[in-house]
Amino acid sequence: MLYGVAAVLLILVLTGRIHWLFALAGAAVPWLQRAMMAMRAWNSFKAFRGPARGQQSNVSTAYLSMSLDHDSGDIDGEVIAGRFEGARLSSLSLEQLLELLDECRAADPQSVALLEAFLDRRHGAGWRVGRESEDAPPPGPGGSMSVDDALSVLGLETGASIKDVQSAHRRLMQKLHPDRGGSAYFASLINKARDVLLDHARKGT
Repeated sequence: MLYGVAAVLLILVLTGRIHWLFALAGAAVPWLQRAMMAMRAWNSFKAFRGPARGQQSNVSTAYLSMSLDHDSGDIDGEVIAGRFEGARLSSLSLEQLLELLDECRAADPQSVALLEAFLDRRHGAGWRVGRESEDAPPPGPGGSMSVDDALSVLGLETGASIKDVQSAHRRLMQKLHPDRGGSAYFASLINKARDVLLDHARKGT
């Protein structure tokens, strides 16, 4: 159709029926219409794709800054104190991770719980062989949790609604519940963050 219109306009120009500038303008109209249709289709596609992905939860202790990717369920983190300061956990060998674990045991139980959760997820239960006597039940998240910390744990922003909190909690528990290969420590941390945010939201209403 577009090529037929262009051919007719070309004939009119060659026979002197219309000026070439008018022909050029007329030929451009169908192409502009097609471009407009393409832009509308692209905008509709972007709206259909839904919200942006890549959401993360973040938790910090004296030795570790950990993050959980909501889409993949991957856990990684950075050592922020001690002998391995600055290293990514995923870059450390199992032997180095166990050395870091021993360092954390002497200083910070919360870091121990986080690192054990990372070890279980990356290396299964095999790393515990021969270390059973050292293992203790992981502590729950100690102390009070601020609203900002709770938002960080659930990967939410200030002003999150009760529905947002409940949805984030449910999504994370589906990935990190102990029955699904997750960590009891992470599960208790997520539960505590939910409770803090729900209490805060209800007090504000």
